[in-house]
Amino acid sequence: MKTTGKIYISSALMEKLEIPPQPAVQVRAGNIVATAKLAVKTSSRKTYLLSPKLANTLFIRKHKRLQIRYDKERNMLHLGPIIGILTNFLPNKEEFSPKSLQAELIFLSNIGKTLPAQVFVFTPQSINWSNSTVKGHVYRQISADKGIWVSSTYPLPDVVYDRISNRSSESKKFNASTKKKLMNLPYTEYFNPFFLNKWKVYQMLTAEPKLLPHLPETRQLNVENLAEMLSKYKTLYLKPANGSMGRGIIKIRHSKNSALHYTVYKTRKIRGRADNVNEFWKKTKTYRKNKQYIVQQGIDFATYNGCNFDIRIIYQKNARGEWQISKKFVRVAPRGSSISNLSSGGRVEKNIKVFRRLYKKQGLIEEINAQIKELCRTVALTLEKNSQAVFGELGLDIGMDEKGSPWLIEVNSKPRKTTETEFSQTIVRNTFKRPLQYAIHLAGFSN
Repeated sequence: MKTTGKIYISSALMEKLEIPPQPAVQVRAGNIVATAKLAVKTSSRKTYLLSPKLANTLFIRKHKRLQIRYDKERNMLHLGPIIGILTNFLPNKEEFSPKSLQAELIFLSNIGKTLPAQVFVFTPQSINWSNSTVKGHVYRQISADKGIWVSSTYPLPDVVYDRISNRSSESKKFNASTKKKLMNLPYTEYFNPFFLNKWKVYQMLTAEPKLLPHLPETRQLNVENLAEMLSKYKTLYLKPANGSMGRGIIKIRHSKNSALHYTVYKTRKIRGRADNVNEFWKKTKTYRKNKQYIVQQGIDFATYNGCNFDIRIIYQKNARGEWQISKKFVRVAPRGSSISNLSSGGRVEKNIKVFRRLYKKQGLIEEINAQIKELCRTVALTLEKNSQAVFGELGLDIGMDEKGSPWLIEVNSKPRKTTETEFSQTIVRNTFKRPLQYAIHLAGFSN
């Protein structure tokens, strides 16, 4: 058996990991596996050491001590975890907004340094498939207000956290084929693999009977479905099936004389009127641009100080792989608008402040919060089960009707997270930290 270098393990660690005595053992880091001589040193300390040759073969960085575990099924020692954050490009501007992609990636990279893992950011172009390595980047602060991305070669990771930032990048052929290859690697777990399509999500969620009372009726948009939905509901929302941030939404409602009044939400609000469905269809064609749309039942939602609002929840898996609410706040739409997205002029309010104004009694508030928590859990479990994909975080938008019942407005698999907030910095930090902690758990290691 050809070996590459040595791994020295203390007798105490051999006992703890239940490693059987053997002259040589396979050692893995990410997707690189080498066979090394196994040398046991009598010691009560639970330690291990790699020979320089083995460390170089496994592309292990000297400055980061990795955890070790024994994979009994494969009779293999696993060093890690090695976590790769996949993005479509790596911005490198000296000045950037706290709400930018670069700010998110820097925040993730800096948090990664505090965790018991090797964490780096990489792009599809940075992979060397021939030797199972990747050029990864870690952010290094060089002064109070400046920093640089430093690159090194790493093994292809144990876990990929997909942070590709937009749908157009995700759909590019090269990126799509890279993602497929990563998912098919023998030693890689992959989570948050794609953006969600609103129609497909509705189909998956309606398969769970418990969710039906919380889902506005939704259909694929065509003239026939639109006419039928208008016969059932006073207000409808037309939404791009692959849209986000409230862009391209069209609100349509009846007036007493049966005319259709509509508002198109783009960079500005565009209002219009049509006498019937066919006229509306023609008038809005340029706004819809042959994109796939859904038509959704409008709900009589409660308002806050006369303004529409929804609840945005960042729902994440933690270090034990369990779902929990990491962040919860209210987005209040500008007066006269139905769109609460912050990018469309919405503002943030604390959840407790809004609920105290609307529901008064603490017992009722606790009951509503429990309903919201159960709704989030059921949505996440149903989505994972029926999509057969692994998610580590979701963004959920929830509306409250006049009776205090929650309705799921939308689910987003790639929620943007700002590094700046008027609320708790601890909450902000946790929303970035939890996906990385989940990645460590997914790799089989402890946090």
